[in-house]
Amino acid sequence: MAKAFSLSDSTALRDETALRRVRQHGSARDGLREWRLQRLTALALIPLGLCFAASILWLAKSDQATAAAWLASPVSALLVILFVLAGLVHALIGIRSVFLDYVHTRARLLAAELLVRAAAAILAGASVLAVLKLFLGH
Repeated sequence: MAKAFSLSDSTALRDETALRRVRQHGSARDGLREWRLQRLTALALIPLGLCFAASILWLAKSDQATAAAWLASPVSALLVILFVLAGLVHALIGIRSVFLDYVHTRARLLAAELLVRAAAAILAGASVLAVLKLFLGH
């Protein structure tokens, strides 16, 4: 006896065909982690940014020695380092997301991502080194 063809069978066939077409287009395992990390850095940047902006406004009328003395404080140095690192991580995730959306060639995507990661690493290292130099040298 022949099996009757139903609408659910055609939907299952169509879904399996669509699944086969998209199966090789990458993994979605890292997307949630990056989304959460970007939201976490955004939440961290709110109080850190407000603290940094208030400090800069307070230091705007002072001289370089006063600013260096402020940055020699352990709390200030730590907050500035956290602000810079959180900002760079947040920007790196956002730029990577833009690259994934708009750069379609694999080689260009890899080159752009390596360039941006290298720039972020250099900026992070230079920023932390500058803050530590002022913190330890004072």
